[in-house]
Amino acid sequence: MERKDFIEQVGLSGAAILIFGCMQSCSKSDGTSTNTGGGTGTGGGGNNTSTVDFSIDISKSPFDALKNIGGFYVDPATNIIIVKTTASEIIAVSSICTHQQASITYQANNNRFYCAAHGSVFATTGAVTTGPATTALKKYQTSLTGTVLRVFA
Repeated sequence: MERKDFIEQVGLSGAAILIFGCMQSCSKSDGTSTNTGGGTGTGGGGNNTSTVDFSIDISKSPFDALKNIGGFYVDPATNIIIVKTTASEIIAVSSICTHQQASITYQANNNRFYCAAHGSVFATTGAVTTGPATTALKKYQTSLTGTVLRVFA
């Protein structure tokens, strides 16, 4: 084999390895690191239309904040904020403000969602109570069986 042929073969092999690596890094994540149900959906603030359907065990960290009234958890994989608003109610809404896609937080003392970026306020139903946001947050269904909470669209 001549030197030129050898270099060509090595170059093609290297390129194939690089392309394979790039394709692997571009593939979708299944989101199972925080969702025991393996959900892959996104919250209402994104443009992804994947279906949200995942379960978490609220007796285990980091979800155990949901055992207390006013406790909340923001799921980074789905951009959903889950809140225990009363002894018998756990709600879930998009954690992304509909105004300019900043993150929202839950203010337990006022029982509302707040966007610190521009001051938008949302009721626990997801409805806008104070602008500049004009569109409600996407609200998700929740179902609690024992300590397993299911969040779904």
